Amino acid sequence: MESNSQYARMDYWDERFQTEKKFEWLSGLEAFQHIVCPLISKDSRIAHIGCGSSQVSMQLYDLGYKNITNVDYSQVLIENGKLEHPYMEWIADDITSLENLADDSYDVVLEKATIEAILVTEKSAWEPSDSALRSLESIFSSISRVLKPGGVFISISFTQPHFRIPALLREKSWSIEMFEFGETFHYYVYVCRKGGKTDGNLAERYSAIAKSWLRPLC
Repeated sequence: MESNSQYARMDYWDERFQTEKKFEWLSGLEAFQHIVCPLISKDSRIAHIGCGSSQVSMQLYDLGYKNITNVDYSQVLIENGKLEHPYMEWIADDITSLENLADDSYDVVLEKATIEAILVTEKSAWEPSDSALRSLESIFSSISRVLKPGGVFISISFTQPHFRIPALLREKSWSIEMFEFGETFHYYVYVCRKGGKTDGNLAERYSAIAKSWLRPLC
């Protein structure tokens, strides 16, 4: 049995997407729709980054959100998406740069469990490597760059807030809110608004536990 480290390899995803048409990490939209949909207007320009074979974009489209761009670094997935769902835009890109997405061009950037896949080779949740922190900084700065002023980054995650909120605080251009959903298993929705200011109590509370996520890099 292969280890989870395979999730960090493009060749793994390219091979998987040759045949996989649908797969949902964590949950489908129905579990967190009550949190996410009030944040998005029907005319919002939405980028679903690291979309994979998730059906969240299709579910949003069916609810009336018609301006959706799906982004993934697997060219196989992107080509399949263009054929199967030509009513949406499909762009091959790496979320650490989003170089194919223009500055200030999206009202919403949505991500679900892609950051976890990028960090899958980390050995400790308490002591992230320098390379992990650099990757996060690149991801968050790229997302902030493509968001319009006042735009929101919505991250659906199983990572607990005392690890994720300090990581998100590395990006100074946005505010941070957190929501929880799920019954047996609890998941999180992190909402970052470009140009906003994070509540000081939230930042202080979650920065004090796993401090290494906020440590400066040389």
